Amino acid sequence: MPAPRKIHVLSPDEFDRLLFWLDSDRERAGEIYEEIRWRLIVILAARECRVPEELADETIDRVARRVSDISANYSGDKILYFFGVLNNVHHEYLKKPPTPDPPPSIQAEEDREATHDCLEHCLNKLSEDARKLIREYYSEDKQAKIDLRKRLADEMGISINNLRLRALRIREGLQKCIERCLASKNNF
Repeated sequence: MPAPRKIHVLSPDEFDRLLFWLDSDRERAGEIYEEIRWRLIVILAARECRVPEELADETIDRVARRVSDISANYSGDKILYFFGVLNNVHHEYLKKPPTPDPPPSIQAEEDREATHDCLEHCLNKLSEDARKLIREYYSEDKQAKIDLRKRLADEMGISINNLRLRALRIREGLQKCIERCLASKNNF
């Protein structure tokens, strides 16, 4: 098993050198720093990275550690240097095997089954109209959901707001029924 990677903590001197390299005016340097960090995070997020802030900070740390070596001879837009380092950091990240999600616990699976059983039990206690309404109300996504809810309100001859209120009341009743059902199952 490989040794864990040594985590480098950026010293205050390294951070000060980085800020001075970005701009001799410390306040302006802080603004540039924040802009660079934000842009790095945006790029990583666009690449669907799971930890964009972490990799952006790692990129900035690496640049900060190199500032004393490059500051005298580097010319050009400094953010381009950050982008180059970012590409290296991101490639290293992609080479690492992804950490697998933990397997669902047996207890979580049992809880899910119990909740589903209670939901079915509580749905069956509703009137046929209420059961039909709540199933349809939550059956679609995005634009189809909007269109469906408009159609339901028109069919029932009520406004969208009244439809929402009816669905909310039914849902609140279901929630209470499910909680009671789960509590009774847990008492056995």
